Amino acid sequence: MTDVPIYVAVITAAAGIIGAVVSPFALAYREGRQAKRDRREREATAKRQACLDLLNAAGQLRTQVANNYEYHGLDMGDRLAEVRKRAADAELAGTAVSLLAPATLAGPAEGLAAAAACLARKTADDTDLRNGSMTSGSRPDFTRLDACVTAFRDAAAKEATP
Repeated sequence: MTDVPIYVAVITAAAGIIGAVVSPFALAYREGRQAKRDRREREATAKRQACLDLLNAAGQLRTQVANNYEYHGLDMGDRLAEVRKRAADAELAGTAVSLLAPATLAGPAEGLAAAAACLARKTADDTDLRNGSMTSGSRPDFTRLDACVTAFRDAAAKEATP
């Protein structure tokens, strides 16, 4: 039997210990990086969904207001309540966007929510519940809402572009 020098045994033992220790650390490092990637992806998905919810709420409000101006009937109160609900949905969605992307999308989101609230107030002012119709003979003015939708959509597209 050959004599093995002590340093060979020490080196072999050290290599075994290092191999046993490094593998779990490498695995933990990989899992940590994956968790960060997953978190960034979830945040991006939540931000996209909040932006879509805001655009959807503004679009539904616009449609409801346009429909109210065309409508003549007894349930105008219910229709006006729907306008208020859709404006509230837009304000809530605007707040969600502001919380998820305060630096880049908060301003356009708040502007869009304010335009939605303004349109709802104007629609309420123009509603004659006794006659079941809109008092204004003209079409609703969507200029501010449309401008805010465009500004928000542009800001959201810029935010989504890597």
